[in-house]
Amino acid sequence: MAVEIVGRDGELGSLYASLDRRVTTYGPTAIALEGDAGIGKSTLWRAAVEAAQERGLRVLTSRPAESERGLAYATLGEFVAWIIGWDL
Repeated sequence: MAVEIVGRDGELGSLYASLDRRVTTYGPTAIALEGDAGIGKSTLWRAAVEAAQERGLRVLTSRPAESERGLAYATLGEFVAWIIGWDL
């Protein structure tokens, strides 16, 4: 379900341009959103995920469980395990 994002046209434009470039190339890509807490990174992230899926890109997402938030690279470890077929 799309939510209207107000006042972030520049950021959304950058995200969409990055995704559009990705559609014409091969290989993995990543987008990093940085900034202080509460400025809307999660909203932009959700918009980017939705836009990528609309463009036919495969999107892998993960969020750590509360108990894993302090563990560096816990989510990355789960991705690697998934890729090589380990059942954690």
